[in-house]
Amino acid sequence: MGNKIYVGNISASTTDKDLFDLFSNSGSVISAKVVFGIDNKVARNGYVVMADEKDFRNAISKNNNAVLKGNKIKVIGAHPIDQNSNYFSNQNRFRRYPRK
Repeated sequence: MGNKIYVGNISASTTDKDLFDLFSNSGSVISAKVVFGIDNKVARNGYVVMADEKDFRNAISKNNNAVLKGNKIKVIGAHPIDQNSNYFSNQNRFRRYPRK
């Protein structure tokens, strides 16, 4: 799952459907999700998963600095921690203590 996009600076009224509609103009969207803050009231950012690498690159270049519901959004590739849901379980917790 290396085709996940981070969408930052979204407005509080942005919905999953808004993200889906915006990114579907750039290619095939698998999923779009708005993530809320700790109070579960204000949208903080969103994630969009694109079908393939070509759509992923096209969506980033086309939608970065676009205006969505009055806010200029930031669109970049998601961090590796966000790309892989098993990121922490795959890490060796003892790797900082090398064998001698």
